[in-house]
Amino acid sequence: MKQIATSPGRRVEGSLVLLGGLLLMLAAAACGSSSGGAIVFTSDRDGNRELYSVDRGGGETNITNTPQDEYGPAVSPNGRWVAFLAVEGSDVTLEVMRADGTERQRLTPGPGRRSMPRWDPDSKRIAYVQELDGESNIYVVGVDGSEPMKLSSVPSVGVGNWSHDGESVVFAAEEGDQRGIYIRNPDGVNEFRLTDTSDTSPVWSPDSRMIAFLSKRNGGVDLFVMNADGTEPRQLTDNEASEYQISWSPDGRQVLFVSEMDGNPEVYAVDLESTLVRLTSNKIRDDEPVWSPDGRQIAFVSYGDADSEIFVMDADGAHQSRLTNNRYRDNAPSW
Repeated sequence: MKQIATSPGRRVEGSLVLLGGLLLMLAAAACGSSSGGAIVFTSDRDGNRELYSVDRGGGETNITNTPQDEYGPAVSPNGRWVAFLAVEGSDVTLEVMRADGTERQRLTPGPGRRSMPRWDPDSKRIAYVQELDGESNIYVVGVDGSEPMKLSSVPSVGVGNWSHDGESVVFAAEEGDQRGIYIRNPDGVNEFRLTDTSDTSPVWSPDSRMIAFLSKRNGGVDLFVMNADGTEPRQLTDNEASEYQISWSPDGRQVLFVSEMDGNPEVYAVDLESTLVRLTSNKIRDDEPVWSPDGRQIAFVSYGDADSEIFVMDADGAHQSRLTNNRYRDNAPSW
């Protein structure tokens, strides 16, 4: 793989341009960071798993504060809602609440174990995985209280995300002749199978023209991309380690992922030409990276002092800073 070369900064010329740049810098300083709102994450500091939010100044708030376990937050695209998972006996329910913890409601009636909530672009529907009676399928439910609807016609192990127009959900199946990546309209029609190999973790690019995914087709678990119709698959990584936790940058130019190619889990980004950059460089575990909504920063989890903490860094790996600092497990950030 090729390493990213650092290009010199452009010199700004002309007094008017300098003055304009100074005014923009002053305005940015006055308005604060534009990277997005608070980061919501899971913590067990209260004796059970709860959802917390942390702002850029490090201020933390418990937004669930109940005796039951809550985890796996997913902030809606408009930043107003948080979908999450709640444990009720042997079941795991899908719930939603305002970003401040108010207006909490359960979305999934009946038994089953739910996982992997994925918001639609309009922040009105959520796709998720439901396991019940030994079978795993994809469902879609509206935050308006409508009944969940079964989406997948094949046993499915993971839901990726929604296309940018909200017209398709991508998901993966791993069983026998039905294995591969599929897309389907969220109303339950027009299911298309894109691959028939051992492929998982599919995610649409921001413009929905491409899909990134993980594949064992060449032996190890490597990162691939393909056109939205399944044509022209390209392998972006090729090593003996496994890649996981993949996501596109908001501008669609890079895919973020975690790999142990250098001996322990670290965060990397790769572009469509297989140009690789390592964003974290520690002798400890760094994982669960998520982009800020504007793509300027990345939140991630690091295990520097025997427990997991929430960190942020610039999109190029610079200016890494800790947001949480305690003796407990803080993980699963969502921005």
